[in-house]
Amino acid sequence: MKAVSKQEELHLAGEGDFTFPTAGGRVRLSVTDDALTPFGGLVPWAAYTKHIGIAEKLAADCPVTRTSPNAAPVYDIIQSFMLTALTDGRRFSHVERLREDPTIPELFGMEAVVSDDTVRRFFHSIDPVLGAEWIARQAKPMWGALPDQIIMDWDSTVQPKYGHQEGAEVGYNPGKPGRRSFHPLLGVVAHTRLCPAYRFRAGDTVTATQWQEAMEDAQRWLGERQVWLNRGDLGLGHDAVMSWHEAKTGRPKYLFKLKLTAKVRAALHAVPAAEWKGPAILGAWQVAEGTLQLTGWQGARRVIFARCLQGLVPSAKSGEFWDHNKHEFAVYVTNLPPEHDGWQILQLYRDRADTENVFDELKNQWGFSGFCAKARATTELAARLLLMVYNLWVLFVRFIVPHKHTEAKRGRRWFLLIAARLVQSGRQKEVQVSIRGGWAEQLRDGYLRLHEWIRTTAPQLKPVAPLPA
Repeated sequence: MKAVSKQEELHLAGEGDFTFPTAGGRVRLSVTDDALTPFGGLVPWAAYTKHIGIAEKLAADCPVTRTSPNAAPVYDIIQSFMLTALTDGRRFSHVERLREDPTIPELFGMEAVVSDDTVRRFFHSIDPVLGAEWIARQAKPMWGALPDQIIMDWDSTVQPKYGHQEGAEVGYNPGKPGRRSFHPLLGVVAHTRLCPAYRFRAGDTVTATQWQEAMEDAQRWLGERQVWLNRGDLGLGHDAVMSWHEAKTGRPKYLFKLKLTAKVRAALHAVPAAEWKGPAILGAWQVAEGTLQLTGWQGARRVIFARCLQGLVPSAKSGEFWDHNKHEFAVYVTNLPPEHDGWQILQLYRDRADTENVFDELKNQWGFSGFCAKARATTELAARLLLMVYNLWVLFVRFIVPHKHTEAKRGRRWFLLIAARLVQSGRQKEVQVSIRGGWAEQLRDGYLRLHEWIRTTAPQLKPVAPLPA
C-alpha cells in the first residue's frame, strides 16, 4: 500500500489557511475578519427588548451609584448577564462565551461584554431588599399579559450546593440527603407559564416557610392585577397559610392538596358509599364533599374527597376472605364557595399539573440552579434577573409560535441558534442569516408578527408647537 505523505494529508495553503482532504473532496479552511455569530436569532430579540426598554430602565433605575470612571456601564453588565442566561449559560463564567462575539456589542449598543468578575461584584454591591424591588419595578409592565382572573400556583424546589455558599443549609433533600441546599419558593400564573413571584430561602425551610411574605410581595408587585386563587401541593395545607386567606374579606381563595395522614384517611374511609358521586368503574373519578378539622386547625374547613378505581386486588393476593377494590385517593381543602362543586374543584386542581413543567424547565433548561456565588446577595439577584429573562423569552416565543408553549431546549435551537454574518456599510447594519425550508417560513411569520407588534405599539411623537411669530 502506498504511504500517504504529510503534505498530501494536510497542505498549508497560505498564512493561517489549510486544505483538508475530506469525503467531499479537498476543502480549503481559511480565517476571515468578517463579524460572524452563532446567534443570528438575537436580532429580533434585540429589537423586542429595546422596544420594551427593559435593560435601559434597569440601568437608569439602578439602586447603587458607580463612581469610578473606569467602571463598566450598568447597562453593559445587565445585558451581559441577561444574554448569558438567554444563551443557555449556567454559571457566571459562561459569560466568557460571548466576549469574543463581535456582533453582540453592535446589536445591543454595548461598549463590550463584561467579565464574570464584573457581574459578580456588581450583583454583590446591591442590597437584596433593594434588588428585589428594583427588579419588580421594571418587571411590572409584563404583567399586563396576565389574565384578569389570576390563579397562582406555588411550589418550592431543592437546589443542592457543594461549596460554602451563604444560605446553604441541611434540610429536606430527597435527591441528595444530608447535602446542603437552597429551597426557593416560586409562584407561577396558571395557563401563562409566567413566574412573577420568587423568594430566596435557606435549605432548612419547608414549603410553607415565609409563604405569607412571598405572597404579600407578589400582590404588591402585581399592582392592580390581583390574585383570585392560590393553589399548592401538600406542603401548603397549613393552618397559618389558610388562616391568612380567611383573615380579611377580598383576599384570594385557596385550594391545597392535603397529605393523607391517619386522620385524613379516617375521614376519607368514613364517607358513606351513597355520597360518592360518579360511576364506580375502572379509571373513573368519584368525588364527595365534607368538612374536616385537623389537629392545629382553628376550625373546620371544606374538603373534597376524590378517588379513582385502579383495579381489583384478589383475596388470594391480599390474604383476606374477599376481593378488594384498589383506589387512588386525593383530598383537597378549599374556601371556594359552594357554587364550585366537587367536580369543578377536582378539575381545577388537576389543571395545576402543567405548572410542574415550568419548574422542571427552569431547573433543567435554564440556569436557575446555577449562577451561585458565596454571597447570598449575588445569588439572589442573579436568580431574580434570570427569571425576568425567562419571562421575557416566554412572551417573545409566542410571536414565533403563537398557539403553544415552546420550551427553551427547543426554542433556543430553532429561534436563537442561527448562523449569521454582520455586514456594515456606512451607518447601515445588516445581519445575514442562513435559513431555509419550513423553518425559514415559520421564522418569517413570527418576525412579521413581532414587527407588526413593534410598529403598532410604538409611542407616537407629539406634534411640535408652531414657533411664535
